[in-house]
Amino acid sequence: MFGKVKGNRSGNQQSISKKNKKELKAQRKWEQDEERIKGSKFRLLNEYMYTVNSEEAQKHFKNHPEEFKIYHTGYAQQIEKWPESPVGNIIKLLTESEQFQNKKLVVCDLGCGQGEIQEYFQKDKRLSKLITVKSFDLVAIKPYIIETDISNLPMDDCSCDAAIFSLSLMGINYLDYLGEAFRVLKKNGHLIIAEVKSRMNTIDNFVNLVTGMGMKILKRDEHNSHFVLFVFEKIMDVCQFNGPLNQKRVYQILGQKDPNLKDWQSLGQQILQPCVYKKR
Repeated sequence: MFGKVKGNRSGNQQSISKKNKKELKAQRKWEQDEERIKGSKFRLLNEYMYTVNSEEAQKHFKNHPEEFKIYHTGYAQQIEKWPESPVGNIIKLLTESEQFQNKKLVVCDLGCGQGEIQEYFQKDKRLSKLITVKSFDLVAIKPYIIETDISNLPMDDCSCDAAIFSLSLMGINYLDYLGEAFRVLKKNGHLIIAEVKSRMNTIDNFVNLVTGMGMKILKRDEHNSHFVLFVFEKIMDVCQFNGPLNQKRVYQILGQKDPNLKDWQSLGQQILQPCVYKKR
């Protein structure tokens, strides 16, 4: 009698175990499918932000703020897979480089995403007395982020000591962002850029583009496999992007003339190409 009861219990346990395994398998499949959908959504949003101007992107995300959060969640997941973080490298630069140490600075983080740089300095009592970070992006994910189109910053001329673009030169009008950074930087202020290597037709051309604004190059760090970190210094009072694009300027930047380049935007798109994913 007791043997039969024991056998029934064993059979029931096996049945429950099989059921649990099926449920776990179904749950894992659902989670994997959900991750694939989120990944696809991130890629679509990423490509969208590279291929429209900032005004259009701002309108879109104002109407769909949840998509901006989806984008930045996917972005953070991607960066976690990289050997080093661009934001981590920029924080290290601001805290350890001689030109920034023990100085009172106003720093503008342009296209700040989740505002990690401002958050870092606000948490450090000593550094927060020296470095004031102002964060700007299309959507304010956190209360301290200033919601704006970074091609039109709510800041006075020559009002900040350093401007940062950490993988944020997105949009077909990214030259407008650079022009705004130039405007708000003080004379001898610093422009810090982290940019994906694969976007640049050549790194030299990108450097020539930025120095052609009225900057000089101070640092060009190519050691990372995914991105290059640049530091430029503002040496002129007027941004040299103003005025028509002529072939002399094209030659100065590209090292050759190209009659197909009729305006600054077309030149910008040739130098920094959008991240476009292959259709599967």
